[in-house]
Amino acid sequence: MSIDQDVRPLVAALLDALGPGPELDSLLEELSAAALSGEDLAAYLRACARQQARSESRTLTAMHHLGRARAGSTERYQGRDEFSGDEVAAVLCWSRSMATRKLGLADDLEVRLPAVGQAVWEGRLDLARASRLCEWTRDLPDDLARHVCDVLLPDAESMTVGELIDRIEQLVIELDPDWAARREARARRNGRLILQANPSGTATLSLVDVAAMSGLAMRDRVDALAAAVRGLGVLTPIGTLRKEVAGRLLDGSLAGLDGRAVAVLLAAEYHAPGDDPGGNDDPGPDDPGPDGPCSGPSDGGPSDGGPSGGGPGGGPGGEAKCEPRQGPSGSDDCRGTTGGSAGDEPRGPGRGDPGSGDPAGGAAAGAGTGPGQGLLDLPDLPDPAGEAGDPEPFPRLFDGPEPGPGRVRAGVGEVRLRLSTALGLDDLPGQVPGYGMVLARQARQLLGRHRRGEWRVVCTDDQGRLRHVLLARRRPGQPRPGGSGQRCRAIVELQVLTTLLAALDPADHGGWASLLAELQQRLAELPREGGPPAATAGDFSRRRPRVEIDRWTRVRDRCCVAPACRRRAQSSDLDHTVDHALGGPSLDWNLGVLDRHHHRAKHHGGWTLHQPAPGHFRWRTRAGIRHTTRPRKILQEPVAPRPAACPRPLPDDGPAWTDDDHPDWRTRYTRATGLADPRRTETRPAAHPDDDPPPF
Repeated sequence: MSIDQDVRPLVAALLDALGPGPELDSLLEELSAAALSGEDLAAYLRACARQQARSESRTLTAMHHLGRARAGSTERYQGRDEFSGDEVAAVLCWSRSMATRKLGLADDLEVRLPAVGQAVWEGRLDLARASRLCEWTRDLPDDLARHVCDVLLPDAESMTVGELIDRIEQLVIELDPDWAARREARARRNGRLILQANPSGTATLSLVDVAAMSGLAMRDRVDALAAAVRGLGVLTPIGTLRKEVAGRLLDGSLAGLDGRAVAVLLAAEYHAPGDDPGGNDDPGPDDPGPDGPCSGPSDGGPSDGGPSGGGPGGGPGGEAKCEPRQGPSGSDDCRGTTGGSAGDEPRGPGRGDPGSGDPAGGAAAGAGTGPGQGLLDLPDLPDPAGEAGDPEPFPRLFDGPEPGPGRVRAGVGEVRLRLSTALGLDDLPGQVPGYGMVLARQARQLLGRHRRGEWRVVCTDDQGRLRHVLLARRRPGQPRPGGSGQRCRAIVELQVLTTLLAALDPADHGGWASLLAELQQRLAELPREGGPPAATAGDFSRRRPRVEIDRWTRVRDRCCVAPACRRRAQSSDLDHTVDHALGGPSLDWNLGVLDRHHHRAKHHGGWTLHQPAPGHFRWRTRAGIRHTTRPRKILQEPVAPRPAACPRPLPDDGPAWTDDDHPDWRTRYTRATGLADPRRTETRPAAHPDDDPPPF
């Protein structure tokens, strides 16, 4: 069939109406992508993706049957064995390992998760998402795996792969928290270190199955040092610099040095002639130009009486100085500002001036690190352990003394969890943006680590949509978050239904009573329908929004509002939908979160953006294709737990290490250290009767 120019507007509707099959294939054969534009071209691409999913489904089905085929018969062997992959490898000239992986995916779609296989066959789900559903549910019991897929399949097509993985993790923990905790504990016992050679001649060093809290602490330490080194004028891309810092911490070359000395040493090596720790001795044409670290201005503090400093990052007076730079994988490693540095146009390279908060302009090392980066604790600062006798309602994360002066502090982390989980009323998972889901006990531990950070209480309506954002003035166990300790720059987001917060009785929650009473009092003074902070006359003239509006906008948007982008809000820019130079005010209905790449796409890439309602964004790409993004829910409706009659079995990923594997380890340990067996339990003699005293 042919499509005339006169009926070209019907092409998109016709393509979108057809499911995968011969008719769609015939239509695609008649059309040419070179002759289409705009929405027609987008519909053509969607149709090709549906047809490809049907073709891939057919290929995987053929693999499934070939791996079980009997010679000269249509009967099949009962299951897959070690020789099944050889059949596929021989036909397609693949390696046995690759054939085995593909055959495992085919078996999942045919047997273990048939609903997912049917969605791929119908073109509703592409193979990338189907593969993640199979991969991330592979170690689940079959009943949990099928239930997770049943819950996710209706919306899976509109999720990015990263969003799909996060939802899988969340559902698994909600369905059976005990099983998820046992799986995590068993995986930690099998932790290992792997060094793998790369085709380029480099190597990849991996720490596998470390505890989530330890992994986050390692990342934060590296981020803190990398930010401090950048603050000393090092121009190495931040991703490469993180790698260099981590490697030097592990190889022993920095042994005995504190955080300040480490930063100064690495910066000195970089600036030494012909010596660049990041490998940039001879900058090429693609080497990024000079710029300061991606840092935000200093915040003057919230106006509602919250902790000093408000949010991490900027205030109305500062200005971010940073240039997008590409990391090793091509990703945009630049960090935006957090506390009010909204710009109409991305900033170019430049150096800060003293007092701007930019270390490149004269600030002390580590004193101007931006969002997502760490803070270097200098020796002349007070010990963040707090005042003597300061109550600590949270369990300690690690044994041993608190880190003293001169130690690198945790980077600007972020944790999100329900207030009900923090109170111990449920065990729903928390989230660390940029990392993933964590168990409830781990989220509570992060509350202790970030106790002196900025605590945001996000209240929602009964459908989980944003209504209020409050900045907590108190912390559990103490009336105010002040004290002699240094303030943490992390963000804690406590999410709660407004109706639940109003119904809680503070007297029932011990150390949380003062915080809950404060929140209930402030909630009663706010409008019932909720909404952003009230506008002031200055919001129409100031270029950067007040910290309250900045905070509201980032909480509302959650991440970059560009289609299919998940860059977290705290490391992205705030953009005026209508440029400030054209009269656009610095208010929530004219602001949106854009990462640096999409911020540049709006101003330099031919993309246009409109915000018809607060948080609703309409995009038009340079190809003429229109996309719409809407505010995300703060709270998803939790699924009902599905406990089993007896504990579900853990995945068969190999036995954990036991004493029986190395029966002589106790003897070797005692000989080498001269210490008693650390696992030995003292055996107490039986008590003697009163009339038979023990011998002396």
